[in-house]
Amino acid sequence: MKVIVNLFLLGFSLLMAFVVGEVASRYIAPISPGPSIVDMDGKKQQISYVQPSNVFRIVTPDYDAETTITADGYRAPAANGNPDVIFVGDSFTYAQGVKDEEAFPAIYCKAKNLNCANLSVPGSSTLYEVDRLESFIVKKNWRPKKVHFFFFTGNDFGDNIDADAKRSQGQRIEPGEMNINPPKPGDKGMVETIIDLGLKHSNLLRIAYFQILPMIRNSAEENEQALTKGLAITKNEFSRLEALSQKYEFEYQLYTIFPEPEIRHDIYQTLGKRIQAQTEKPITMLGDVFKENTRDYFFPSDGHFSVKGNAKLAEFLISQ
Repeated sequence: MKVIVNLFLLGFSLLMAFVVGEVASRYIAPISPGPSIVDMDGKKQQISYVQPSNVFRIVTPDYDAETTITADGYRAPAANGNPDVIFVGDSFTYAQGVKDEEAFPAIYCKAKNLNCANLSVPGSSTLYEVDRLESFIVKKNWRPKKVHFFFFTGNDFGDNIDADAKRSQGQRIEPGEMNINPPKPGDKGMVETIIDLGLKHSNLLRIAYFQILPMIRNSAEENEQALTKGLAITKNEFSRLEALSQKYEFEYQLYTIFPEPEIRHDIYQTLGKRIQAQTEKPITMLGDVFKENTRDYFFPSDGHFSVKGNAKLAEFLISQ
């Protein structure tokens, strides 16, 4: 009986510790369980982030953002014929988390009275982004005057490594956000299903899975090897972009976006220098734009630019 009581008390103590840790983690280090796409009535949708001629809401604990996709399959507002300026990047440049008119490309183009197109796709690699830019230029006979091209250090290196491996094997490299159909029953095993449920409902488990586990699993040497490989692939894609600019006679500007923690802890400059070493084209490092108060400019658990963050970046671009 004493053993049973002690086991019960131990189990209860562990449960209470988990509950306290869960609540505290949601305030101290919230991590979003990931976005959901719903229609305007709140019904969950299984569609691409760039499905043509569509209006939907992207929902996370941080935001509920109405998002419009043009008939040509890129985020509104739509260009009127040939765009003067094209924006290219991933979810940060797509401006995930804010309404169409609050996105920094839209604010910038309205202030400058420019005809623009935002070809960014959440989850995309630099390889795919260069492909997408070239596709629109060739198929639609677009001749932009300038391209604003954004690189995100948070996951673009890993995305580029994965995309490069797939391309070398003759596979398609579209990001998962281009096709988000749910897995069929039986596609996932019991363990994977349990992990997915845990990550969806527990912030504490998300911290362990996405932050602590990678540090334990990967050594400093392995991380450096991956970074070196990612930089080499990125250098090749910057060269492809340069070749496109010469062939189709447009100017372009490279920008680097950094995750909020890298800016807050003032550790982004070293990586920024390594990225700059991959191209002779000057890269605008955006860390300094947000360092005065990062918590105002990034959503706390999702990590993307908030409404204020988009406004701040638009203000900076307009001033340039």
